[in-house]
Amino acid sequence: MPGVLQRVEGALFSRHRHAESEPPVLKEATRFPYGPFRFKTALAKGIPYSILTSSDMVNWNPIAEGTAGNDGLEYVDSDASKFNHRFYRVVAGEVPSSNILGYASVTLPPGFSLIGNPLNAPSNTVGQLFKDWPEGTMLNKFDTRLFRLGENAVKNGSWINPLEKLVPGEGAILFNPTTEYKSHSFVGEALEGSFSTPVPSGFSLRSCMIPQSGNLCDDLGFPISDGDVVHLFDRDRQKYVLHPFENSKWGSGAPVLSVAEAFWVAKTEPGNWTKSVAAAA
Repeated sequence: MPGVLQRVEGALFSRHRHAESEPPVLKEATRFPYGPFRFKTALAKGIPYSILTSSDMVNWNPIAEGTAGNDGLEYVDSDASKFNHRFYRVVAGEVPSSNILGYASVTLPPGFSLIGNPLNAPSNTVGQLFKDWPEGTMLNKFDTRLFRLGENAVKNGSWINPLEKLVPGEGAILFNPTTEYKSHSFVGEALEGSFSTPVPSGFSLRSCMIPQSGNLCDDLGFPISDGDVVHLFDRDRQKYVLHPFENSKWGSGAPVLSVAEAFWVAKTEPGNWTKSVAAAA
């Protein structure tokens, strides 16, 4: 009998250790308007966990800890309204989650804005990313092959081309047809590892592939060359601000991007914008 009990206990211990070694997968992310952020993950009962947050994808801090119950973990961050962007990772035992979830909120004034999608959503289609925008809203991407802006808009309550995608690294012009500032949240997974987006010669609309802000070259690693010109758009003044790069320096100061902000760039020669993001420990 003791041998049987030992084998049962050994099997249970082995299953527990296996469950503990499996990286948690965060899913079902939801950002409530002007409020909390919620996500879920499956954890075996009894496994200790910590929830980490970051605002820059570099520095991580614990905000909660506990022990998983029968139904895994559902976490609601009631402090999310205090942050424009925030990212989450769970450590189960000593094993970090295989993905990072989060949100990035932007405030868009009446008129035009240049925006990018900094997170990989379950669906990166315009119809899903901007499903609650009002009649007359427009979103235009730039086709570098045909050298023209595409047309997409909300008409008769729905997008003309709801399946058009806006993925991390791309940029778009969004027109807010109302007279009010509108808050918009991108929700999804942050890219990790090494990845790149092509930047062709001539004009293109681009955005950072990850939800980070800062100096376009020094902080975000954009490949700049003599003769290139970056065009930022001042949303409040509704006008472009040019940043030419000549003789290995910026003519009017280095461009600084916010999270989820896109920009025009006129490049003299093509390049690849490469990023490498280490997984959180």
